[in-house]
Amino acid sequence: MFGSDEKEYLLNILHSTPRLVENKLIKNNRPLNHRQDYFYLKDAIDIFLNEDTDNRFFIMPGIRGVGKTTILYQLFDYLHNQKDIPQTQILYLDLDRLKDFGNINLQKYLDIFIRDINERNFLNNNPLFIFVDESQYVNNWALVGKIIFDETKNVFLIFTGSDALNLESNNDAARRAIKKQIYPLSFSEYLYLKYDSPIPKDLEEKFIDMIFTGNISEAREIEKDLKLNVFMNIKRDIQKEWEDYIQYGGLPFSFNREDNEIIQLTIDMKNRIIEKDLDLFGSFTSSTRLNAYQLLNIIALQKPSEISLNKLANILEISKKTVDNLLSTLEETQIIFHIDSYGPIVKRTRRPAEYYFLSTQVKSCIYQSNGQATRNKNEYLGFLVENLVASTLFKVKNKFRNDFGIFYDPENEGVDFLINTLSGDVIPVEVGIGQKNKRQISGAIKKYKSDYGFVISSTKSEITKDGNVIFIPLITFSLL
Repeated sequence: MFGSDEKEYLLNILHSTPRLVENKLIKNNRPLNHRQDYFYLKDAIDIFLNEDTDNRFFIMPGIRGVGKTTILYQLFDYLHNQKDIPQTQILYLDLDRLKDFGNINLQKYLDIFIRDINERNFLNNNPLFIFVDESQYVNNWALVGKIIFDETKNVFLIFTGSDALNLESNNDAARRAIKKQIYPLSFSEYLYLKYDSPIPKDLEEKFIDMIFTGNISEAREIEKDLKLNVFMNIKRDIQKEWEDYIQYGGLPFSFNREDNEIIQLTIDMKNRIIEKDLDLFGSFTSSTRLNAYQLLNIIALQKPSEISLNKLANILEISKKTVDNLLSTLEETQIIFHIDSYGPIVKRTRRPAEYYFLSTQVKSCIYQSNGQATRNKNEYLGFLVENLVASTLFKVKNKFRNDFGIFYDPENEGVDFLINTLSGDVIPVEVGIGQKNKRQISGAIKKYKSDYGFVISSTKSEITKDGNVIFIPLITFSLL
């Protein structure tokens, strides 16, 4: 009934996975710390083990190198070593490796695992776990997940990958699966993973509340606690540590590596996205794919406000339609995202979008690999800071609450960003690496009839409210 080659492959994987996991989860003789995303999925697993639940089909998209595989390893370790689930009941299947054997019949592999290798467990309704890594290499993975979800009650599924497009286009699977996006590390996550520094559980909640209410009291308490109990205990100047974070610390694979090695690994990761992921979303010629390398370099090296479709088309000597298609596809891979101009929809579509990297580490490493970072350190860090604020707001919107828009200010000498809430309120945000006065932000507050605005810079050493202007230190904002 089942293929012998596929069964033998799965049996080998089931046998070897515990050793693989053990080797990957120990660094410098201590286990890796867990991200909050791990605990979210662990809690879902605990509920699945204890009661009948429909929350047993998860997808975990995220840019390459963001740590999705490590989370799967940690969940395997939790199930096997803490919940005493036999290793034969937990399948970790890496489709990046399996694809080298030719076309993958994912349904067949999973059926062998469920109904052949685990026939008795399946019939006795014992829990089975399937973790499929790099699922984008199979076109019908969402359909396969849907079928297993519908036909079983005792199988818990997690699919990871940079591609959620297939799921979004499959309405049946979209109604069944829960999407858990994995984002680059915040500075607080970075400090926790690297130094085991505790993160206040309500940090995100209180910081987001400050952004949308203007109330700084609870966020200031968290900031004060971190300064006393975290920053003081790190045996290094916190400013230096933050500079390392914004350049090299957004993606966990960079930990405990030299700067030059991080730059090379990040560039390699960026190249893999172009070489492997672009064709998952469309068909590109070799020359168009080469344009993608140049396109990401331009986005990394120039100010977002200086980039337009016309300019990019002229530089690359290709059509605007091709540039637009490349930009859209690169956004699908999650390496970049865009922010539109503020204003009526008609005017908004006439103005160019501004493009940012989801991780400042990618922007920094492209910038440095092109020899740009040596010119002017403040200008270089200024580029990274603007990107950091944009990507943090993008994460807040997509991870925590979807009831606001992020725009850039189209006015001459306008502020960097405008947050527009569903109720119509506008919150101006000005960003800078050095000292910033109130002139620009005060003008935006007046123009947009805002109750308050933010200056995210080095102007103040702690969260401060001066009239209707809230100053947030760069290090503090990076914690979100």
